[in-house]
Amino acid sequence: MKPEYANSFGLRKVSDKEGEILEVTLDISYKYMENAMTVTAKGGIENVATPAADPVASIVMTRQSAISLRNLLIQTLGTEG
Repeated sequence: MKPEYANSFGLRKVSDKEGEILEVTLDISYKYMENAMTVTAKGGIENVATPAADPVASIVMTRQSAISLRNLLIQTLGTEG
């Protein structure tokens, strides 16, 4: 059974022809190692762990809502330094 939480995220952006960002998508997923049984060339069975990921959610934000999220994170976590 997989835990009910996300442990990985990625960002995608959509820009217009001038390079202005129109929207940002935050992709949230759960990455884990999955065990698989494989048959070797000699006819044996081998247990192999392979990376896997399950998407949890995608949040599409306008430029302004992405900036608001960034500002909220800065207010909450502070700045580096």
